Amino acid sequence: RGTALHMVMQYLNYGRTGSFGEIADEVTRLVEGRDITPQQGNAVNPADILAFFRSELGLRLRRSRRVEREFKFSLLVPAADYYPESEPGEEVLLQGVVDLFAVADGRITVVDFKTDHVFTPQEITDRAERYRPQLEAYSLALTRVLEIPVTRRVLYFLSPGKAVDV
Repeated sequence: RGTALHMVMQYLNYGRTGSFGEIADEVTRLVEGRDITPQQGNAVNPADILAFFRSELGLRLRRSRRVEREFKFSLLVPAADYYPESEPGEEVLLQGVVDLFAVADGRITVVDFKTDHVFTPQEITDRAERYRPQLEAYSLALTRVLEIPVTRRVLYFLSPGKAVDV
């Protein structure tokens, strides 16, 4: 389900996300175009995606000047940032894929979609803390690569339709 949802969010035409029907049609288009498999199409709930695009975050992203999806990065960073026992000057390669980022007013908002089954506010908070290092790494990479500051990092839990700033 997680892979399917990420694939749909990667290829979805964001201009066709205003209704359940538009999103369902987009999923069908992706299946017919072989961007996703029929099984992946069936695993995605258009209502979850619609809730995202109707949220404050989704509306803001649709108005952003620049939106990038599935942004791949590789970056050398001091090993001590992740491994305190490392030798001075030692570096490690940090690689990842940012689900989505948007640039508006010279600032970056990073969004990472999650399909975790979380139900209570405490579960959402706990899970967000677990993912904090991931979004910090994304922020470091984007700031260094694009030379634009990341001012907002958001986890969006699709099942409950909750955005959490970390």
